[in-house]
Amino acid sequence: MALLALLAVAVTGCGEIVTLELPTAEGLSLTRPQLPEKSVVYDAHGNELAVLRTEFRETATLAELPQHLVDAVLVAEDGRFYEHRGVDARAILRAAIANHEVGHAQQGGSTITQQLVKLQLMPSAERTGATKLQEAVYARELEGRRSKAAILEDYLNSVYFGAGAHGVKAAAWTYFRREPAELDLAQSALLAAIIRAPEAFAPTRAPEAARTRRDDVLRRMASAGYVTEAARDEALAAPVEVLDRPPAPTTDEPHFVDLVVRTLLEDPSFGASEADRAARLHGGGLRVHTTLDPDVQEIARETLARHLPDPDGPEAAIAVVDPGSGAVLAAVGSRPYDELQYDLATQARRQPGSTFKTFVLATALADGWRPDDLVDGRQGTLDTPEGGWEVRNYDRHSYGDITLAGATRASINAAYARLGMEVGVGRVAGTARAMGVRSEVPVDDPQITLGGGRVEVTPLDLAAAYGTLANGGTHVPTSPIHRIEDRDGRTVWRPEQTPRPVLSSYVADQASRVLQEAVDNGTGLAARVAGWDVAGKTGTTSDNADAWFVGYTPTLSAAVWVGHVEGRVPLRNVNGVREVTGGTLPARMFSETLTAALAGQEPPPRRRDAAPTAEVRTDSAAERAVDAAVAAERETRTDG
Repeated sequence: MALLALLAVAVTGCGEIVTLELPTAEGLSLTRPQLPEKSVVYDAHGNELAVLRTEFRETATLAELPQHLVDAVLVAEDGRFYEHRGVDARAILRAAIANHEVGHAQQGGSTITQQLVKLQLMPSAERTGATKLQEAVYARELEGRRSKAAILEDYLNSVYFGAGAHGVKAAAWTYFRREPAELDLAQSALLAAIIRAPEAFAPTRAPEAARTRRDDVLRRMASAGYVTEAARDEALAAPVEVLDRPPAPTTDEPHFVDLVVRTLLEDPSFGASEADRAARLHGGGLRVHTTLDPDVQEIARETLARHLPDPDGPEAAIAVVDPGSGAVLAAVGSRPYDELQYDLATQARRQPGSTFKTFVLATALADGWRPDDLVDGRQGTLDTPEGGWEVRNYDRHSYGDITLAGATRASINAAYARLGMEVGVGRVAGTARAMGVRSEVPVDDPQITLGGGRVEVTPLDLAAAYGTLANGGTHVPTSPIHRIEDRDGRTVWRPEQTPRPVLSSYVADQASRVLQEAVDNGTGLAARVAGWDVAGKTGTTSDNADAWFVGYTPTLSAAVWVGHVEGRVPLRNVNGVREVTGGTLPARMFSETLTAALAGQEPPPRRRDAAPTAEVRTDSAAERAVDAAVAAERETRTDG
């Protein structure tokens, strides 16, 4: 009884007086719980995409595990496992003292046996004094019914290691693609280190924290006599090297299924912790209905293959979204999953080049600028808080005063750099985020006005953000998931996609007209789609290593990126194109993808402005220079 009272003190942190009725283990069933049920992922047409089973819950016997793995877990989680009978009075006392010092429950003193009870018998119980007492009673009972070896083996097959992996065998495969017997000492210590807090010590998310915790386990193993000092030092010198995601589900769309899984594991509304979310997703018997349109996905994939047939050439990615619903209809990269698990369409962050000028445009129009207002397009050095910023136009021509529409049509860097600094770099960053860019956007770097500096985005970021303009200024958060049903067909989860007005419909329409002019008579000419109004923007980074086209029709928004994953390699002599810019391959791929995706559909009626539309063309000398520059570019290459 004294031991259990001490346990309550350890749990409550000495700040709570607990009056409890001692629980009983009478009638307790210690049989293993029913195995989780598989979840199935479907595309938007109802076709099965993948089955999410409990492959990451494979079991192993103690005999199959290396001794240093078992020792590492014991050191990390329960150093007196073979000495106590389910509850460790010393550990509880240590936790009570620590909790008293900090004034709240920071440590619990749970043994491996108690953790196993929680995992198998009380997985949803709240962490209170009452439940800890019940857990302790069950742990004592469990020790009386099973051997230490059986308890330890059950624990090692049940405990969660993050990334959807339950049990050491699943964890070894998830992080290292190895069987447990193939793990070295450093890897075993790393797995043991993760158990305490899979989210905080996940080596894929927090490698430094994981290494610190691993090294602590190694030192304690040496102190306890499990390994020699020489073995410890060799393991301490080993880097933390893990694979950054679990093995792919069996599917024709592994990257998209990864996106679905990643979305749910990172969303707190799907479960209280990553462990809860992983257990629910991989074993909850769910029916996950995604937004993937298999027809649009195949169109995008064929477009990439047609324009980039050389496996040793640059890579590319296409993301397509429905701006009205936020549905991710397609997300395709040119590399197969067995070569690159990293998703080029949703994870690869690159400098966006001039596609980011659209956020400067939207910010300026929201401030009252008009398309025919004049901007200084002369090259030169601009003053910034960090010093002088040398701004050059792509064609090295100074344009003088030029209309905002003309500066957009020809993608004049100097004009947009000045405009961005005038409306405020922080406000441009805020507009980008509000319109749908989820990647971090610096608020103090003036180079983001031209899509350079420290800003890097994904194709899905830009497709989502431009979709806000297609949707009349209202942003609908994107999601690859439409709904999730339980095994009985009841909808149990939907993504949070509340529409959020970002720009007035007038501003959105004005921006769309300017960007449509950039396609019809500017650098984006190759992106036109017959019968549809297309608005968009080319983008090419200063070192010619990334080329983009991002645009939209009233019903679809898409982003196309071309570049090299490994390093910044200039895009020259690619599939017959001497120098790839945003107006060449990316614009052509955009056009072909949307032309096929929209085949057989009728454009909706055009939305009308709430105020008269300003002219977007003038007959100034600067405008005539723009016309000449754009015409010259079309003969050789198209600038972004």
